[in-house]
Amino acid sequence: MITVSHDRYFLDRIVRRIFAFEENGHIQQYEGGYSDYLIAYELRHGQEPGSEENTTASCKTESPSVKEQKNAGRKQQTKLKFSYKEQREFETIESDIEELENRIADLEAEMMANASSYGKLSELTNEKDEKEALLEQKMERWEYLTELSEKIKVQKS
Repeated sequence: MITVSHDRYFLDRIVRRIFAFEENGHIQQYEGGYSDYLIAYELRHGQEPGSEENTTASCKTESPSVKEQKNAGRKQQTKLKFSYKEQREFETIESDIEELENRIADLEAEMMANASSYGKLSELTNEKDEKEALLEQKMERWEYLTELSEKIKVQKS
């Protein structure tokens, strides 16, 4: 398999052989991961391993200010907003939660009334557990949507 990547950590972890494009369009093969490649490259070109004389092999990082200048035109503040589906869900989620809470209360009452019937009690318990799990999911979703709504309001003002 051939992999092309600039992710040094990934290359160190995955590859066993590197084909590097060097000066004058020559392709050189190195055994090992990216770290092994750096050491072999520096030795091959008469440099002390770990030195930063060769910017091609050591890939010096640019200062943050240079990077910021290059990316300044690309950066745009993302505007938060509800998707259509989220907006609809946000409008109805409180009533859904209330219905689930009411159904759980009804199931608890039915369980008390059918405490002597093992089969019916088992069905009611299973249904109650399902409704409680669904209620928990809805509550978490409500929290997320409420936080998003507040962030949207702050962004608009």
